[in-house]
Amino acid sequence: MHKARYWLLLKIAERPKVFIYGAGILTAVSLALVAVIITAWLDKNQVAQRHGDAMRIFQAISAESSELLGHLTTHDKLDCSDEDLLHLNTHLLLARYIREIGLLDADRRLICSTALGRLAIPIKGDYPVHVSRTGMELLNGVPLTMADKRFAAVIIQRPPFNVVISPYATGGIYASADAAWLRTADGLALLSAAVDPETLAGMHERAGRLERSDFELRGLGYELSTAAPGLDMVLQTQRSLMTVARQNGMLLPALLAASLLITALAVGTIAPYVTKLRDLRNRIGFLCNEAHLSLVYQPVFDLKTLRPIGCEVLARMKEGKQLWMPDKMIPAVLGAGLEYRLDHAVTRKAIRELAAYLPAWDGRFSVALNYFPKSVRPDELIPVLTNALRAAGRSDLEICIEITEHSLSSQLISEVQRLKEQGFLIAVDDFGTGYSNLQSVTKLSPDLLKIDRSFIYELEDATVRSNLIPEIVNIARAVDAQTVAEGIETAEQARLLAAAGVRYGQGYALARPMEVAQFAALIAKFR
Repeated sequence: MHKARYWLLLKIAERPKVFIYGAGILTAVSLALVAVIITAWLDKNQVAQRHGDAMRIFQAISAESSELLGHLTTHDKLDCSDEDLLHLNTHLLLARYIREIGLLDADRRLICSTALGRLAIPIKGDYPVHVSRTGMELLNGVPLTMADKRFAAVIIQRPPFNVVISPYATGGIYASADAAWLRTADGLALLSAAVDPETLAGMHERAGRLERSDFELRGLGYELSTAAPGLDMVLQTQRSLMTVARQNGMLLPALLAASLLITALAVGTIAPYVTKLRDLRNRIGFLCNEAHLSLVYQPVFDLKTLRPIGCEVLARMKEGKQLWMPDKMIPAVLGAGLEYRLDHAVTRKAIRELAAYLPAWDGRFSVALNYFPKSVRPDELIPVLTNALRAAGRSDLEICIEITEHSLSSQLISEVQRLKEQGFLIAVDDFGTGYSNLQSVTKLSPDLLKIDRSFIYELEDATVRSNLIPEIVNIARAVDAQTVAEGIETAEQARLLAAAGVRYGQGYALARPMEVAQFAALIAKFR
């Protein structure tokens, strides 16, 4: 999880637009999917409602026709007389779904009906009779004429009677689904279909396994099958995404438009957050270790002999191909409160590298390490330093702890004095730019005062600022400290500093910061 979080933050930093637009695309796709799901869900509910209404009508038709046919076959001994046909018409007045009653002979030929009267020639249709599992005999799609209109009728019979069901009722049932089936003892009988034969074959196979209603996603759509215990009808409807969109008018376009609006708002909200995540301080915790440190060493020279006497360790941070310089790295470390972690890692790596590469040195070789004020905690720093020196196995390395003049305080002076008691050198960095006075410097009793580069820059012009250098040298002598000039860029500056009494110096005119192997090669020349 630790590595995954760092990887994600690094990728955000490298390609913020990819994440912003990617989040926008993901949001748009997700909302579009939600819009489709909502539309499909509403459509499914509408289809389920139509199926339910159709099943209730079928149940009512079954009950009404069964009751009437049962009554006729049990109680009424009728023939085709005008009186009997009139009596049959009285039954129609009480029926809701039945539009005609017919009388059959022994060969199941229609011999009279309430609409046609007595037939001169009995009619024998060649239409298949579907017998449901409950025993209902149904003829489907029988062409009839009623009120001068031809229609395909559904006839239910129980010899010697049959009844013609209202075409509006059966038409409503069939229109409610893509396929309507009747359960029979021999399987499913097709009553109506509004799909192609290939699709119908698959629907038939699935409907045959149903005992109750079922919902199934199929490709970019769904199939709803409605069945109920005790009812011999099965209704099936298949809906594609295009059909759902078309059948629901402006609902899906409206939802998609709302999704795009929300996406635009989301991108506007995400963009500043992603930009904030790019900040190095969000990843600095993963980088404050030796593996990501790139150390360079700037030699420090005796200005009189121009012989190196030590170095200052300067830290950079590696992140893939990116090299973070102090101006970016330090604010991130401070913002994350990781000063001690960075300083401890620099300490361990610098001592290890110098011990491995630096040739043996006559006398003491000074290694200046810069520390944040919060890192100057003797109880924590002393073990880090002593353990690193012990592991290095070098007795010629002398550690100089650098603290800035700006950070001097009574508490820090007390902490530094404990470090000094352990034999570590103390240097005040950027001296002359802060607000310390001679009393605080005297109390600290540093070994070195490092003159800020701003004084050196104006040295050759003999400005008021550069004329303060002799005063700094006098302060150093007063507290028994040596002076080190930073940022020497010309040989003339080095000469003038030496003449002013400055003992040591560093800068591009003398040597640039360099990696440890190159630094060791330079030092080897002065052995």
